[in-house]
Amino acid sequence: MPLAAKDIRAQFLSQLDTPLVAELLFEQVPDIVFCVKDNQGRYISANPAFAERLGVSSVTAILGKTAADIFPSHLAATYLAQDEQVLHQGQEINDRLELVFNRGGSLGWFLACKIPLRGKEGQVIGLASISRDLLTPGDADLRFAGLVKVVGQIQRHYADDLKPAELAQLAELSQTQLERRMRKVFKLSTSQFIRKTRIGAAARMLTDTGESITNIALDCGYGDQSAFTRQFRVTVGMAPGAYRSSFGQGHKSSAKG
Repeated sequence: MPLAAKDIRAQFLSQLDTPLVAELLFEQVPDIVFCVKDNQGRYISANPAFAERLGVSSVTAILGKTAADIFPSHLAATYLAQDEQVLHQGQEINDRLELVFNRGGSLGWFLACKIPLRGKEGQVIGLASISRDLLTPGDADLRFAGLVKVVGQIQRHYADDLKPAELAQLAELSQTQLERRMRKVFKLSTSQFIRKTRIGAAARMLTDTGESITNIALDCGYGDQSAFTRQFRVTVGMAPGAYRSSFGQGHKSSAKG
């Protein structure tokens, strides 16, 4: 009697010398940060891209530590809240758009995914995570199927009520075609790209101007400060006021809201 597909899979995996095949693969991918954590939040595995992002000499400097040990407190709190969702609720996190400060102080956009890892009894024993670095596309990519028009419209009018259907019409594409091309070039949906643009503009205003947070919220297309604060906290890992206090240049005394 032929073996079922799941039995073939189990038989093959039982013969592997290392259970972390992904660890070997992600060593070769510099624009994806990969890690595995146990149910205590300790790093069990990571790839060189993770070590480089942290500015440490090797992966061994990460293993056995938690997010609180190696990240600033505001980022660690965000990652721990995500881990809680995965480890204790068994929920996946898919395509979470994040604006993160790298060790050198530069801003980086990442798209994060986390999945629970289950033991033989079905219990969650850890998680696996990847964060894709959203690198800036080249000019040739932006010319692809009229995307330059859409990107320009979003960058000029991010404070407006931008609708993906209208942006697709601008590019002379169906909405489905636009979504496919946005994901191919930016690894983001049209709505995610709009949010990225708004939050990026808000982050610059918070650090480079003394404008009130309420006005920044309105200038970036949010109906009120509370909606802006919720979205900013989810994306950046801290409230706008805390972000300004941490990274603002000479405008701390004039910050409001």
